[in-house]
Amino acid sequence: MEEEEKYLKELIALEDLAEKKARIYARLLVEPTLAKSMEEIAARHEDRKERIEFLLYGKTKKNYWAPS
Repeated sequence: MEEEEKYLKELIALEDLAEKKARIYARLLVEPTLAKSMEEIAARHEDRKERIEFLLYGKTKKNYWAPS
C-alpha cells in the first residue's frame, strides 16, 4: 500500500506541474483560440489531479486541508 501511495503522490505532483505549465503557456499565447485550448488542457489536468487526490485521501485536497 505504501508503494501505491508513493506513486499516487508522484502522479499528483506531475499533474500539478502540467496544470501550472499549461496555465502559464495559455497566458503567453496571443492567439485567443490557442489560449482557450491551453486553458482547457489545464482544466483537464486539474480534474485528473483532483480525482487522484480523491483516490489517495478519500476527498480532494481542497477539502482535505479545509478545517473540519
